[in-house]
Amino acid sequence: MFGSITRFPASQKFEMSQTVIYVSCAQSREILVYHLDAARGEVRKIQSLPLPGGAQPLGVSPDRRVLYTGLRPDNTLVALGIDPHDGKLSRLGSSQVEGGPTYVSTDRAGRMVFSASWGGNTLCVCPLDERGVPGPMIQCENGIEHAHAALADAGNRWLLVPALGEDAIRIYRIGETGLTAYTTVSVRAGSGPRHPVFSPNGRHVWCLNELDGTIDMFDFDADAGGLAMRQSVNMLPPGFNGKPWAAELRATPDGCFLYATDRTASEIAAFAVEPETARLELIGHFPTETQPRGLAIDPSGCWLAVTGQLSHHLTLYAIDPQSGRLEARQRVEAGQ
Repeated sequence: MFGSITRFPASQKFEMSQTVIYVSCAQSREILVYHLDAARGEVRKIQSLPLPGGAQPLGVSPDRRVLYTGLRPDNTLVALGIDPHDGKLSRLGSSQVEGGPTYVSTDRAGRMVFSASWGGNTLCVCPLDERGVPGPMIQCENGIEHAHAALADAGNRWLLVPALGEDAIRIYRIGETGLTAYTTVSVRAGSGPRHPVFSPNGRHVWCLNELDGTIDMFDFDADAGGLAMRQSVNMLPPGFNGKPWAAELRATPDGCFLYATDRTASEIAAFAVEPETARLELIGHFPTETQPRGLAIDPSGCWLAVTGQLSHHLTLYAIDPQSGRLEARQRVEAGQ
C-alpha cells in the first residue's frame, strides 16, 4: 500500500469510539475510511472513495472538517468534506499545483494549504475559501531539491520544509497571504531529512531522516524561527545491514513516546521522550507490515495504526501507556 494515514479526533459530534482512520491507496486509486472502536481496539471499514489519479499524501484542516489529498501525476490538490456524523468523505473542490504533491498540510488558521513536491522540487501555496476549498495557486517556491514536507508551528509564524536532496531544513515565515523570506538549517550530509514533528509544547522538533535511518532532535526558537540540533539517534534495528529507507514519524499526543517506520527493515522503532529536553531513548523495535509507509496515532494515545506499502494491509496496535511498547490487536485488508 502506498499512502499516508491521518486521523479524525473526537469533536462535538464524535465519541472516542468513533475515531476515524483515513488510508490513501494510490495503486487502487481510492481513500479508505475506517471507524476505530477505541474501547474495544477494533477497526471497521465504512467507505471506499474512488479518486482517479491516485490519492497519495493526506492532510486535515485545523477544524477537522476537510481532508486534503494530492493526486499524482495530475498535480492536483483535492478538498474532501468530512461528514460530522460518521467521518465519511465527499468531494468539495480542487486546484492545480506545480509538481506532484508529496506532502499536504495547512497553516494553523486554515487560510492556506501547502503542497510540497519531492519530484517537482517545489513548495506551492493555495488560499482556502470559507468551506476550506483551495483556490488557484498564489505562490510557488521552486528549486527546493526534493521538498518532502511542510509543517507550520503552533504559533502559525513559521513553516518547516525539509529538503531531502539538500540535507537541509528551510524555515519560511508565514505571512497573511503566503510565505516570505526563509532561512536554512543544514544537517548531516547524506541524511535526507524527510518529516518533522513538533513536541506538544512547541519547544522542540524531531525530524526523521530517510536516507541514513536516523532521527534528529532540535530545540526550536519560536521567536526567531531557529533550530538547534541537540541529539541524533539511530532508529534501525540491531544487526540491520540493508539500505535505510525511513518513512514516517509520529508522537503520542502527550509527547511521551515517538514512533518511526523503516520500509527496508519493515519494523517500527519506539522511543521514550524525556519531558524537559525531548531527548529520545530507544524502547525497542516491533515487526510490522511489509514496507510500512503510513503511521498514525489516535487522539487518546492508546492506539497506533500502520499500513504496508507492499502488504496492502493495516495493523492496529495497542500502546502500553507505561512502557510505550506495542501489541498487535487487529490486522485488516486494505487497498493497493
